[in-house]
Amino acid sequence: MISVIMSTYKEEENLIRKSIESILNQSYKNFEYIIILDNPDNHIHERVIEEYAAKDNRIQFLINKDEHGRTIALNRAINLAKGEYIAIMDADDIALPNRFSDELEYIEKYNYDLIGGITQVIDEDGHDLYGIKKIPSNPEKINKCLKYGQVIAHPTWLGKTEVFKAINGYRPMPLCEDYDFTLRAALKGFKISNINKPVLKYRMTANSVSRSNLFEQYLYLCFITDAYKHGLEANVDEAIRSVKERNSDKQSQKYSKANVIFNRMLHEMSEKQFIPFIKDGFCLLVCSKYFLNRIYRFVMLSLNS
Repeated sequence: MISVIMSTYKEEENLIRKSIESILNQSYKNFEYIIILDNPDNHIHERVIEEYAAKDNRIQFLINKDEHGRTIALNRAINLAKGEYIAIMDADDIALPNRFSDELEYIEKYNYDLIGGITQVIDEDGHDLYGIKKIPSNPEKINKCLKYGQVIAHPTWLGKTEVFKAINGYRPMPLCEDYDFTLRAALKGFKISNINKPVLKYRMTANSVSRSNLFEQYLYLCFITDAYKHGLEANVDEAIRSVKERNSDKQSQKYSKANVIFNRMLHEMSEKQFIPFIKDGFCLLVCSKYFLNRIYRFVMLSLNS
């Protein structure tokens, strides 16, 4: 019924073990599990995945030896998928035990084409950072929200296999492959929704919060949403050229710093630490004008939800 696809690259051994076990221990059992190792030199991953594959015949394990890249790995898995539905999983996240049963019941009840769910954000050690309380579920509202940002968390996806085939899987849109996929699916008229239940623990590492390419990712987000607002699919080559012209080290550093502050504020708000929250809020206001635009997009997402 379900083909679970996952790409691995350089995740720590203990994290990939927790991720794999969270899938194998799902309450819903009728699935195949396609794992693509996108780094043929990572012999630790090779050993670990082969260990699980030897114990559970639902696992199909392959190694990308010639062409590499997450988009290539995911598309290869899509082409191998035999299930009626495809579920996405990231190699350092943890699926909650009833994820597949809850998502499958929801997508079939309302005949949606692609859905996501609520994530609980955790740190490297598995400690809770903050939780998202509610996400948009009405397909029409989601189509409006997509003008401002991604609203279905990629590692929570469950979608009809025909959707993945109809839009030819993922395109090499740098840093925004999943968002680009969602926009193209919406433009094709597929019904997209979210189940308002927690389905996944999403791991936020220190590197992911402060990584240097966050500003570049923001520029790609702006480019593809501009095209979407005009009812168009963004051109990948034009997107790459535009981002290259607008990107700068100075703005990238400011944007990354602002993202660190913003994520700290989310945790402070969750813990009701109001004085540190206010102080960080003032710092954020003067840190990066581009990140303020990103916050504007968050606000518009909320208003349109």
